[in-house]
Order: sequence, then C-alpha cells, then structure tokens
Amino acid sequence: MGVHEGRLYVYQLLKHLFEQPLNREGLIELQEQPGLKELAQISSGAQSINDFLVANKDEYPETLCQALQAEYQRLFVGPGQVLVPIWESVYFDPEHLMFGERTLAVREFYRKYHLESIHKNRQPEDHLAVELEFMTYLIGQYLGSEDDVQQTKLLRDQKEFIQKHLATWKDEFLQFLEKSTGCLLYRGGGQLLKEFLDMECETFEHLEEVS
Repeated sequence: MGVHEGRLYVYQLLKHLFEQPLNREGLIELQEQPGLKELAQISSGAQSINDFLVANKDEYPETLCQALQAEYQRLFVGPGQVLVPIWESVYFDPEHLMFGERTLAVREFYRKYHLESIHKNRQPEDHLAVELEFMTYLIGQYLGSEDDVQQTKLLRDQKEFIQKHLATWKDEFLQFLEKSTGCLLYRGGGQLLKEFLDMECETFEHLEEVS
C-alpha cells in the first residue's frame, strides 16, 4: 500500500466510524479490514478500536449494537445537550451554534470542486464525517490523476483544508470524547483522528512543493 493509498484508508476508516452508529455488518466490516491491525501497531487510537473489536469478535449481538447506537446518540446527537459536538462551527461560534461562519467556509471549499452536500441546510457541511469524506475525494482525485500540475493543486488543497479545518478542532473533539465516554470504539476513534491529523500536518509541512 502506497503512502496516499494508506492515507485514503485512514480517512475512510474514520468516516465509517463517525458517520453513523455501526450495526453488526459495519462492525464486521471494520474487523475484517487488514489495514486496522497494521495501523494498530503505530497508533494507540487504532489499537483501542482493535481491542474493542477483538473483545467482541464474531459475536456483535443485537444488544451490543443497540448499546452502540444509544452511545452514538448520547454523544453526538442528543436529545438534550450534545456532549461531543461533531460539527466544526460549534467550536468557533461565540454561542457554540451550528451553521456558523466555519460551515460557510467549508461549503465554499467544496464548491471549488463542484461538490454540494446532499444534507445541505439540514446537516451542516462541517460535520466531521463530511469533512473526512471530502478528504477521501481529494486523495482519490490525486491518485487518479497523471497530471503533475493537477496533482500539485490537489495536494495544496488537501494541506489547506487540513490546516484551516480538520486540524483546528481535533484536540477539543478528543478532549470532549475522553471526558464523556468510556467506550473504546469512540475514544479510540478520537485518538486516531488526532494522531493521524498531527502526522498529516507534520508531513505537509515538509512538502515544499505544495506550500
């Protein structure tokens, strides 16, 4: 697996984890991915995710799936106070509201690639899973291009999107998660997100050609 294929895998894994509650099929899909075990060797977050899956291996009873769904709702959706905001704008709006300036900034970034979220005006475009999906799109475009100029532009936009958006709220997101849940699956996901984006930022700092 090449560097960018590896990056694509991690973004897809994180999107899979945070987009919606995982059902039995989603858990099995996660468990069967060989990349997770390799990732667990270098990431404590991925190790926690793997530990959760191993502890429940080949079972995933309905009661566990219901518990995970309830935990996802409790952490990221409500009702009541959302314990772990999963939208970028909430972390920067003075009143911690959704659909803020950050949402509009992310929306403009997507428009550069003629993309528009199907959840527009219902689910903010700065939802973590949507931002992660956008990164998978950019990396996929990079991998599918043979044009050096286009590849450089795609790397530059990846760097900018990470630095201006994803990397700006990963630390607080993890802090909220660690304070709000003991679930290894979601705590590990938050740890992996921070570890991976820290590595992404460091990598892009050394790529002078996309500066």
